[in-house]
Amino acid sequence: MDKNGGLMVRIALNRELQILHSLLYEMAKVVDEMVRGVIFSYQKRDRLRAEEIIKLDDQVDHYEHLINITALEIFALQQPVARDLRRVISVLEIAKNLERTADQAVNIAEMILEFEEEGELIEKKCGVEISPMARESLSMLEDAMKAYLEENKDSAMRVLARDDLVDAMKEELRQKLEACLNNGLIGGRCLLNYFVIVENLERIADLACNIAEAVIFVIEGQFMRGLKEKKPTLEVAPALEESLTFQLMKRHLRLIKECLDRLHPALSAYFEEDMEKVEEIDLHIRDIEREADKIKTSIRSHLPKGLILPVEKFELFLYLKEQDSLADLAEELLNLFMYHQIKISEALKEEFLKLLEQSLEAVSPLEEIVVKTLGYLTNWREEDRERAKELIRKVRETQFITEERTHKLKLRLYREIDNLKDLLHGERILDVIAKISSRAENTVDLLRAMLAR
Repeated sequence: MDKNGGLMVRIALNRELQILHSLLYEMAKVVDEMVRGVIFSYQKRDRLRAEEIIKLDDQVDHYEHLINITALEIFALQQPVARDLRRVISVLEIAKNLERTADQAVNIAEMILEFEEEGELIEKKCGVEISPMARESLSMLEDAMKAYLEENKDSAMRVLARDDLVDAMKEELRQKLEACLNNGLIGGRCLLNYFVIVENLERIADLACNIAEAVIFVIEGQFMRGLKEKKPTLEVAPALEESLTFQLMKRHLRLIKECLDRLHPALSAYFEEDMEKVEEIDLHIRDIEREADKIKTSIRSHLPKGLILPVEKFELFLYLKEQDSLADLAEELLNLFMYHQIKISEALKEEFLKLLEQSLEAVSPLEEIVVKTLGYLTNWREEDRERAKELIRKVRETQFITEERTHKLKLRLYREIDNLKDLLHGERILDVIAKISSRAENTVDLLRAMLAR
C-alpha cells in the first residue's frame, strides 16, 4: 500500500473509532441519568421518576446494539491492531458494563415502586442509611467514565481503590439488617426489598471498577484487577455447582412445590365438600413442610465459615425464608378450607380453580431459575444469565396477570354473594391464592439481585 493509501485507511479508522467513542459517550450519559435518577427517586419516594428510569433501559440496550455493530464493522473492514484494537475491545467491555449498570438502576426502580414508605421505616428502626453508599457508587461510575474519556490510568486506579470502601459499607448495612431481622423489628419482605437495593448499589460500584480496568487495559495492555479476582472463582466453579448446599437448595424447592401441587385437588375437594380429603391433604402438606424445614436447617449447618457461593449468606438465608413462605401459604389456605364452607356458584368455583392454576404458574420456573442463576454465578455462562432473566420476566408477568384476575374475581364475589360471611371468607381465600404468585415474585427478585453480579 502506498503512503496516500495508508493515510486514507488511518483517516477511515479514526473516523470509525470516533463514532464508536461518541456512541459510548451517549450511552454513558443515559446510564448516568438512570443511576442519578433512581437515587433521587429513592430519597424523594418519587414513583413517577422510578417509572421513567425503567423506560430508559430500552434506550441503553439500543446504544449497546449500535456499539456492537459498529465494533464488528471496524474489526471486519479496518482490522485494528495494538492500541486501536485495545480501544475497540475496551469500548465493548465498557458498553457491556454500562448495560448491566442500567439493569441495576432498573432493579432499584422496580423495588422503589413496591417499597412505598418501607425504606424510611427500615432506616429508622434498623439504624441504617443507604444514601452514602449510593453517592459513592455513583461517584465511582462517573469517575471511571471520566478516566476513560481522559485515558487517565491514575484516575482509573483510584476508582479501583475505592471498591473496598463500598464493600465495607455494604457489610455494615448487611450486619445491621441481619440483626434487625433476627430481632423481629422489621418483616422479611421489607428487609428483602431493602437488601436488593443495597446489592444493586454495590454491583454498580463493581461495574465501575470493571470500566476502570478497561481503561487500564487500553493504556497498559492488561487488566489489573479482574484477572486476579475471577480466576479463583472459575477454578472452584464446578465444585460449587454440584455442592451439597446446592443439592439441598434444590431438594427444598422441590418439597415446596410438592406442597403447592396439592392445593388444586384440595380446593376441588373443598368445593365438593369432601372435608375428609381436605384434612388428608392438610396432614400431607404439614408432613412435607416439616421435611422442608429440616432441609433448611441442614443448609444452614452445611454452610462453612468461608465463602461457599459468590453470594452473601444473609442473602441466601433471605432467599430460603422467602421460598419457605410458599409452603406457609399452602398451610394457610388449607386452614381456611377447614374454617368455613362458602356457598358459591359452579361458575365461580371454576374461576377460583383457574386463578389457583394461574398463580401456581409463577412457581413452575423457580427450579430452572435457581439452576441458571448458579450456573452464571459460578461459571459466568452468559446464556444462563439470559435464560434466568427471561424466566424471571415471565414470573413477574404471571404475578401481574394473577393480581388483575384476583381483582376482577373479587368484584364478581361482591356482585353475586349476599351472605357476608361467605363473601369475606371467599375474599380471604382469593388473597392467599394470589399471594402464591406474589411470594414467587419475591423469591425471584432475590435471584435477580444475584444475577446482577
